[in-house]
Amino acid sequence: MKKTFAKTLLVLLVAGLTNSAWAGGREKLNEFFTQVDTMQSAFTQQVVDDKGKVRQSSSGNVFLSRPGKFRWEYAAPDKHQIVADGKNVWIYDVELDQVTVKPMKQALSSAPVGMLLQKQAVDAQFSVQDMEADGSKLEWFRLTPHKKDSDFTTMDLGISDVGIQEMILNDKFGQQTYIKFQGLSTNGNIDASRFSFTPPAGADVIGKPS
Repeated sequence: MKKTFAKTLLVLLVAGLTNSAWAGGREKLNEFFTQVDTMQSAFTQQVVDDKGKVRQSSSGNVFLSRPGKFRWEYAAPDKHQIVADGKNVWIYDVELDQVTVKPMKQALSSAPVGMLLQKQAVDAQFSVQDMEADGSKLEWFRLTPHKKDSDFTTMDLGISDVGIQEMILNDKFGQQTYIKFQGLSTNGNIDASRFSFTPPAGADVIGKPS
């Protein structure tokens, strides 16, 4: 279960809130991939298996700084932190007092978040398809990665006039991860300390930083 949780952590990122349907979603999609330097938001998340059963519900906060840095904090039900400092990815299980560290290229090579850490046109990384979503107040797009070794098969993004609001990750095992973010803000100042990590004294550390 811990391995599944850690993998889910690495698979994540982006944002949520809703508004009335509107035109211009593709512009906001392009804007997120090419013009956003920083992002921060609260989030809620659910992981659903291939039989439709909810396997995990959680909430917390996310911080992103391009290029190459992010912090993903789970506050409930268990406290976990994942920090990419530009060179390494640190995963801290607060309950177990255990830290796992891996070089970023190894940890994020096939994870969606790895594709979101650089400024690059969306079409350079994904095939983009408009989606019909009856009853939704968002405009939806399905992104299929050009890379064939990705951990996920598609990433569905829901967009309003303030930007990307919801995200659904579909992986190769039939599992879906639903993410909604609250209080999303972009291109604001984020303290650099958010993207550094030092293992707590006495914590069990697995792996070595690059």
